[in-house]
Amino acid sequence: MWREPSPRIATTNEMKRRQCPSGNYSSPTSSALKEKNRPDTIFFDTIFFMPTRQKSNFFSTSTGFTLMELLVVIAIISLLAGIILSSLRAAREAANIAVAGEQQRRMSVAIELYFDDMGFYPPDVNRGWDPGFTRALPWSPDEEAGESTWGAGINCSHCPSNWQNIVQARWKGPYMPTWPRFTPWKGKYDYNYWGDGADRYGCALPPGIYVGVQGDYNNKNIIPELSEEKMIEKGFDAEQCINGESQMLLWLLE
Repeated sequence: MWREPSPRIATTNEMKRRQCPSGNYSSPTSSALKEKNRPDTIFFDTIFFMPTRQKSNFFSTSTGFTLMELLVVIAIISLLAGIILSSLRAAREAANIAVAGEQQRRMSVAIELYFDDMGFYPPDVNRGWDPGFTRALPWSPDEEAGESTWGAGINCSHCPSNWQNIVQARWKGPYMPTWPRFTPWKGKYDYNYWGDGADRYGCALPPGIYVGVQGDYNNKNIIPELSEEKMIEKGFDAEQCINGESQMLLWLLE
C-alpha cells in the first residue's frame, strides 16, 4: 500500500544553513558564553554589576571609629601625657637640687683654702656678692653687669682690723672657678657668716658659715616647696624649715 511520504523534519544544521546561506554561522549561545567568559568581561561584570554592598566592600574595608572608641583613646593619651609631664618636672627639680648641692661642695672647699691662706674666714656679705672666692676683695658680678644690687653689706667683725691689707697680700685664689650669679631657681646665693647663729623666719641655726639659696633682690624666684622638702631630705637645708630658702652649711663654728 502506497503511502505519501511524510514531510521530513529539517535538522538543526539545515535550519542554520537556510538562515545563513553563506555558511558563516555560529551558535549564539556558544558565542555569548565565550564572550562572557573573557577575563576582561568578567572583571567588567564584577566591578559594575555587582550588588551595591559588594562594591562598597571592594573599594573600602575601613569602618571608622565609634565615638566611644575615640573618647577612650583621648583619655589614654591624656593620662600618658600627665605621667610624662610629671616625670619631666620631677627630673628637672632633681637636677636643680643637684646643682645647688654642687655649689655647696665648691664653696665648702673654697672656705678651707681661703682660711689656710688668710687665717680667718671671708667677711659676711649681702646676697649676690662674692666674699672673696674668685677675687681678693668682695665684689658683685651683678653690679659689674650694670644691674641694681643691695650693696656689699660687708661685715668682717671676726677679722683683723687690717683684714683688707692681709687679704691683698696673701690671697692665692681663685678658690672656685666662678661665683654663680643665679641659683637654679633664678634667685641669688647669699654667703653668710653667723658666729652667734641666726634665726631665719622662726627657724634657728647654730653658729656657722652658710650659703643661702634664696630669692632675688625682690625676694622672688624662691625655692619651690617641693624642692625645699627634697633638699631637707638630702641634708642640704640646715634650717629644716619650709620658708622659701635653704641655708646650706659650709662650716660649723664652735
